[in-house]
Order: sequence, then C-alpha cells, then structure tokens
Amino acid sequence: MFAILGSGFGLYGYLPALAANGERVVLPQRYRDRYNSRPELARFASQIEWANSEAEALARADGVVLALRPSDQCTWVQRCLAHDQTARLILEKPLAPTPESALAVLNDLERSGKAFRIGYSFRYTAWALKLRHLVLANKVAAFDISWSFLAHHFRHELRSWKRSTSRGGGAIRFYGIQVIALLAELGYREVVFSAGYGPGVEEIVRWAATFSGNGLPKCHVAVDTWAPSTEFRIGTDAGAGAVQTIVDQHDPFAYDDGGPSRPRLDRRVDVLSQLVRSWHAETDPYSWYVATSGLWHAVESKLQFSATMSN
Repeated sequence: MFAILGSGFGLYGYLPALAANGERVVLPQRYRDRYNSRPELARFASQIEWANSEAEALARADGVVLALRPSDQCTWVQRCLAHDQTARLILEKPLAPTPESALAVLNDLERSGKAFRIGYSFRYTAWALKLRHLVLANKVAAFDISWSFLAHHFRHELRSWKRSTSRGGGAIRFYGIQVIALLAELGYREVVFSAGYGPGVEEIVRWAATFSGNGLPKCHVAVDTWAPSTEFRIGTDAGAGAVQTIVDQHDPFAYDDGGPSRPRLDRRVDVLSQLVRSWHAETDPYSWYVATSGLWHAVESKLQFSATMSN
C-alpha cells in the first residue's frame, strides 16, 4: 500500500497511476474535499483508504509518494527514511530546491537501502524512445529540443513557488530538470552554454542551453514558460543539411484517456504508471540520478542571466 502526501499532483497524477498498477492507496482525511472536487478520480474510490493524519497514513503503508514543494519534500524524505516499514519511495522533481541539496538527499536515500524513484518522466514517452535510438545509434549530428508554453502560474497570475528559483521553481529547476534528466541518462555530462532570461534571477522564465557528451551529438535546448503558443518540437540534423523534425506536438505528454463517457485523467498518468511499474523492470537508477544532479549543477554553474521584463 502507498501513502500519498500531496493533495495536488499526488491526487490527480499519482493516484490514478498507482491504481492502474493494482496498488491500494491511503490518504490523509484532509485531502477528502480535494479528492471529491475531481470527478475523474471517483473511479478509484474502492482502492482508497483514509487516515486521520499524514503520520497515520505513513504508518499504514509500505510505500510513499511525495508530491510536495521541494523544501517540504526534503523534510518528509527524512521522516520517511526513519520509518522501518517504508520500503519504497516515489519522489517528485526537483528532488530539492538546488542541485547541491538534491545530491545530499539522493545520498541519504542511497544509504538508507530503501528503493526509490524520482519523477523524471520524459524517459517514458514515445518520442524519448525514438530520440534515444537516433542518438545512441549515432544517426544524427545534432538535435534541438524546443518546449514552449504559458505556465499555469503566469496564465492565472499566481504567486506560486513554481516561479521562484530559490524554492526550486522556474524554467530550469522545475521544468528544465526533465530535459536535463533525459540528457543525463543518454550520457551527456558537459554544458557548453547556458542562459536564463526573466525579470530577475529569482524568476527565470526562459532557458537556453547547449550540451555535449563523449561521442554524442550536440544538443540545443530551449524552454520558454512564458510563451504565447504551446508546442514541443525536436529537430535533428543528420549532417549535410539534412534537417528533420521528428517530434511536433502540443506538449511532451501525449496521452488520451479516451472516451467521452467519463472525465479525462491528467495527460501524465500514462508515464507515471510506467514509473510505478519500474520497480520490476529496471535496475537501481542511482547512478543516473547522480549524473542528473551533476548535469543540473553544470547548467547553473555556466548560467548567464539576462534581465527581460516581458514576453
């Protein structure tokens, strides 16, 4: 059984993903109103138990999902590691507000001997499988990843932590970390160029970078969280001017819960379901997670910031 801590993405993302894998879930009672406000989650009622508090939920579970703000996640990780019955942890990205603190948490997790996964979910998309094949088979000379959208907090003018660099938000720490994790898994270890743009370094709304790796094609990344249009594209250059677009879609997560007969689940449920199943299908990903923190640190060490006041 999994306890879920986090009444946002924990409910509409991880609850369906866990249920799809036959897991029972225990939730704190104070999440009940939020749960009831999401009609698409009603179908999972039979797989949910309710606990009086987060502490009671932890005590009744052998697995834990933490879908919290990065600073809160760091605190709850330590509490979970102190529970002998907690055998599995699923953690959200970013693992912590900074790459240095993320590495410290990662090392605590490794020393605990408990199984854990981090929600670096790009690797489970169909386009990532295609890109991995092209890159590792040495079929491209370079490629570009472009991801543009208007973030929820900008669209609704919210003062969310997700726009604050020091709290683990912004174009790099909250969004770009997904790209960084995928590139780290592919073997990228060096950052040639990294630039951030926004009203101030505490609020980076756009990020551009170039990555290199031993025997790997150059990769150019552009993430714009304050864009007038929404798109996710990957273009490849096979050399001699042979440029090809291999991905052109609305956003990185193409998922259809399919049917007008019931409310649609979040588009990320499919990749989260694969993440949940990875206990059985993958070896310990610790070295990849360490490489991700290292590449994230390199991105920020090389960062050149330019102030811009509008989109």
